[in-house]
Amino acid sequence: MDLVLERIQPNSALEKRTSVDLFDSRGTLLLTKGQEITETIRELIARREVYVLQSHMNFTPQSKQAKAFPKDVYIELVGSLWNVYHGAQLIGPMHIKKTVTLVDIIFKELQVSNLYLDIYDVRLDLEKYKQHDYRTFVHVLNVALLSAIIGLQLGYNEKRLKYLTLGALLHDLGKFKVPLEILNKPGSLTDEEFSVMKNHPLLGEEMLQDTRLIGSVMATVKEHHERWNGNGYPHALKGNEINQDAQIVAVADVYEALTADRPYRKGIPPYHALEMILSLSGKDFNPRVVQAFRKSLILYPKGALVTLNTGEVGIVIKAPTEMPTRPLLRLLFDFQGRYVNRETYLDLMQDLTQFIVRVEFKETV
Repeated sequence: MDLVLERIQPNSALEKRTSVDLFDSRGTLLLTKGQEITETIRELIARREVYVLQSHMNFTPQSKQAKAFPKDVYIELVGSLWNVYHGAQLIGPMHIKKTVTLVDIIFKELQVSNLYLDIYDVRLDLEKYKQHDYRTFVHVLNVALLSAIIGLQLGYNEKRLKYLTLGALLHDLGKFKVPLEILNKPGSLTDEEFSVMKNHPLLGEEMLQDTRLIGSVMATVKEHHERWNGNGYPHALKGNEINQDAQIVAVADVYEALTADRPYRKGIPPYHALEMILSLSGKDFNPRVVQAFRKSLILYPKGALVTLNTGEVGIVIKAPTEMPTRPLLRLLFDFQGRYVNRETYLDLMQDLTQFIVRVEFKETV
């Protein structure tokens, strides 16, 4: 990846505030992103004396790259899930048929059945979709997509992946029987309210009792809150007593819940959520599933702009598969906000005192 300063066009001064950092020809920062464009800056822009930092990626056609799940398909699926679940009391065969259709769409996008996966890693960047409506259904779909991709990492074949994804799509069905004042309470639940909430896996199983679903799907609905160490619910199962699909959905479910906004709190950054999941490996979660989960996320895609706890700013060059929270960075600004004119790299794997506090993702067309 090459980082270069490029002149901006005179019509860029039409906006009131700059949407990017502005530099002079020597790389000195003139104006930071979000600040009001002054008359002096407008004059410099008119004379074509203002620059922006651009990155140019050089791709090798057969190189292995991450493939994000298409946003238009994601939004279409969320709408479909609304139609499947809205107003559901008992789920009959027609509802299941519709849900299976959604699974088929997912797998068409993931390209499970052909050689595409020999070239591409299929990973999921959940952060791109956090602003979409229907919070509950976005949660269900995020968990289903992430569960499917974890299954891929674990070597599931297509048939098994479909059952895994179907169970993930249905895993929170029982929440439709939980009173809304408990489900959407803007604060901590009382012990009595939490007892009601903890019943939703059994309620979901009850709603599906006449559907003749395969046992692994039913187990996912019933057991996704069981924990590897036996501290889960509703039956305090432990280790491999828990269905493996349910173990996968458990990890995806907790991660999505941590990163999503709630009425009573903001979601935490994905890299912090990942570190929390990693810390629970061997306790709440199967270590093998956690390892597959860790390989399934795009936390810091190439080209993402990140800010460190030291105040330094850099751009992601690559993130190691074994520790995706510690990418290699090309520094752009030092801790005083000065542009770093020479090529300077920082490997967060080598310096554990520094960590990322903010990340900005480039919008793709």
